[in-house]
Amino acid sequence: MGVLVYNWVFWAKMAAFLVVGLLSIKPTMRFLAWSRQARADAGWRVPEAELASVRSTLGAEAAVFLAIPVFAAAMARGYGF
Repeated sequence: MGVLVYNWVFWAKMAAFLVVGLLSIKPTMRFLAWSRQARADAGWRVPEAELASVRSTLGAEAAVFLAIPVFAAAMARGYGF
């Protein structure tokens, strides 16, 4: 494992995991709030502005998530040392 400390590809992959985790906080909190509001009021609908915001955050999260296997493949090929 000592070799991984010096591998920038490994740290880029870990950073991508961290960014995905941080980006997922906002949509998760919104989904929970929307669920509570929908249970309280059957006619409640998600405001378009909030929905657009969550969609853009999920798009960014998906884009960063796609980098994770790229970094993993680079590590498997020996890049980063």
